[in-house]
Amino acid sequence: MAATSTISAQIDPCEMILLPTTHITLPGPEYRNITKRLSSACNFWIKCPKDKRKVYGDIGDSLFNMALIADDIEDETILRRGIPTAHMIYGIPLTLHATIYKTTLLFEKLLYHLKDDKEIVVDGFIKTGIEAFTGQGVEIYHRDIIECPTFDDYRVIIHGKSAAILIWGVQLLQLFAKKKRIDFSADFWDKMVHFIQIYNDYINLHNPKYATIRVYCDDLDEGKFSFPIIHAIQSHPEDNRLLNMLKSRPLTIENKKNFVEILESFGSFEFSRNVLEDLKKGILEEVIKMKLDKNIQLERVLEDIFTHLETEIFADGCD
Repeated sequence: MAATSTISAQIDPCEMILLPTTHITLPGPEYRNITKRLSSACNFWIKCPKDKRKVYGDIGDSLFNMALIADDIEDETILRRGIPTAHMIYGIPLTLHATIYKTTLLFEKLLYHLKDDKEIVVDGFIKTGIEAFTGQGVEIYHRDIIECPTFDDYRVIIHGKSAAILIWGVQLLQLFAKKKRIDFSADFWDKMVHFIQIYNDYINLHNPKYATIRVYCDDLDEGKFSFPIIHAIQSHPEDNRLLNMLKSRPLTIENKKNFVEILESFGSFEFSRNVLEDLKKGILEEVIKMKLDKNIQLERVLEDIFTHLETEIFADGCD
């Protein structure tokens, strides 16, 4: 008994519990982060000091990773960024517990750095959490009962999973900056998160490079109704092939290739590219409507992402 106590005393219980949360690491430099780049572009207007941005950035990155780890559990994902997911290494109970514990610690750290704005931080955290869980829940509902969502449902999903988190992040930058608040329009954020998520959905199924860091077309293994798939099913309601294949997941490589060929034949990838082009233009039009200064950094990021749909991969985590 004494020996056991001695061994336990030599192990930091916090470090032991949090092992699953340290599992995700970013791969090589080619894996660029779209959300960070867009957030940085927004800071062109906000002008949050670099030291303050780092504080939020570190907290934001960790919260983002907690969301990815939980997402992997819900989607039964095997690989994340080319390596086994945290729950595949540490098991679901410890991994789930670790994400909740780490999120609580991060929230405490955030409150410490924003002592004068605790009420705003708490309200924003609660609102963001509710919207994120709502969006994720709607996605899981459609996935598990195998019912194709509408584009309106898709909007609810990505608003919770992407918009709420991104908007709260920018609000925190404004708190750190202690400058006059910029009122970004709802349409600006709507177009921005649609751009991010549709990009992510597109490359999962159409960018061959994606298969080098994840399982080939792993959205199909998860049964995910991504943007190209919703377009294909909604535009061809009489054709049940895609729904039937999603019901029989996990799919073989050959079935995945067949799935992608059907999407191509239905014009779903072309449709997605056209929507991305329209969203890119729409975002810049919103900047003009909001009467904000011309933002060359934002323009370059959007153009870079759009022109490298088939050759590059930008990390965003909006899975």
